[in-house]
Amino acid sequence: MPEGDSYIRAAARVRPVLVGKEVTEVAGSAPEIRLRSGILLGAKTTEVRTRGKHLLIDLDAGYSIHIHLGMPGRIHTTAPGRRPSGNLGAVRLALSTAVGTMWVVAAPTVEVRRREIVEKDLDQIGPDLLAEEFDWTRYEEMANRYPSERTVSDFLLDQRVLAGIGNVYKCEVMFLQGVDPRRPMSEIEGEERLSLARRARRVMMPNADRSDRSTIGRSGGGYWVYKRGGKPCRRCRTAIEQAWVGEPPRITYWCPTCQPVHTP
Repeated sequence: MPEGDSYIRAAARVRPVLVGKEVTEVAGSAPEIRLRSGILLGAKTTEVRTRGKHLLIDLDAGYSIHIHLGMPGRIHTTAPGRRPSGNLGAVRLALSTAVGTMWVVAAPTVEVRRREIVEKDLDQIGPDLLAEEFDWTRYEEMANRYPSERTVSDFLLDQRVLAGIGNVYKCEVMFLQGVDPRRPMSEIEGEERLSLARRARRVMMPNADRSDRSTIGRSGGGYWVYKRGGKPCRRCRTAIEQAWVGEPPRITYWCPTCQPVHTP
């Protein structure tokens, strides 16, 4: 599932294909690509960057391609004249240069906008968890405004508070913090809110540089609780529980022993 670390890895794959290169071919089913192919053809990419769960391709003509992968979206790169193997599904965007092609598949958002418009839109999201310099001041401001009746599960997934975290890391961070996912934010004090963000950064950042995503501190991948419903907890051997939690409900995994119900 694409979360902030997935976008960083995708950006790293795309840069050698696009940055400093002239776009020689444009294709894809996204309406914006059909409408603005003339802007893209012949343009050069100046930068490929990320903001949370958003990939941005900046062009020399003052435009940016904004990509949000949602749940199903994927990004592939291939050598010139090649296509990715397997059944691609809907190709929303294909950008070719002399050294290869970037393929954006099944992404719900693929748009081309003036760069300043894209930046204004993205100002609505919270600080990027994986930014080199995390904006702690803004995070505290957004956290302090968050509705007290909402659950900590909702809080961690709200991109207006923390940009980049998704359902996988939500479950893993709550486990590592020992927080019951159904706990209301009225019971989460200021220091604990800071600790949630610190933990999320520590868990996510190592995975920005490796494909075998892991939260358990070992190579080869693996999670503490995510998708482990009914299996024994890696710490205490209690059966992992799963349920739909939050608004809107998202499938959530937790250990009832390691993440006990909070008693104020």
